[in-house]
Amino acid sequence: MANILLSKTHKSLINAAIGLGNWFLSLDQLSEQDKQAVKHIQAALEKLPKVSDGTLAMYGFSIEKGDETNGLVRGWDLSLEYFSHDPERQGGLELFSSFIPLPETTDPAVLTQKNLNEAYFHWPIGDVCAFIKPEQAQRWIEETSQPLAFWGEGYTLRIEIVYQDYYSDIENPLS
Repeated sequence: MANILLSKTHKSLINAAIGLGNWFLSLDQLSEQDKQAVKHIQAALEKLPKVSDGTLAMYGFSIEKGDETNGLVRGWDLSLEYFSHDPERQGGLELFSSFIPLPETTDPAVLTQKNLNEAYFHWPIGDVCAFIKPEQAQRWIEETSQPLAFWGEGYTLRIEIVYQDYYSDIENPLS
């Protein structure tokens, strides 16, 4: 068993990640296997700062609008991973959000918007998350506590769940 170093201020981010799982559990379109995987991921988050060897736990959602020629994908995810004998798979805990305009662009105004809307927090195994901007943490907490705030007519909602060898990709679980 390994550890990540959490400060008291990080607990609200972990609680938001667990709360996101509660929202997933409330959706009727998720299968029993999906819901069991979410519960296992939540249990792994609740055990923090301890991380068991062999942990592979991820979930998140994205809201997609438009298409590849004119679109936007916004996502909120978490990943908890640790394999003691594989140096490539000792990721620790990651919480992040993404803002992906389609098609990809180098337009400075769009890249500024992307930068303002993305967050990335990483707690490596045996270490602490070095720097968390309070406003980014608060935004991640607020956005994951109201997942449908960015939802609109014609948008696609996608949920991904990974637990150990289990993988599920659920599209439009609200329908």
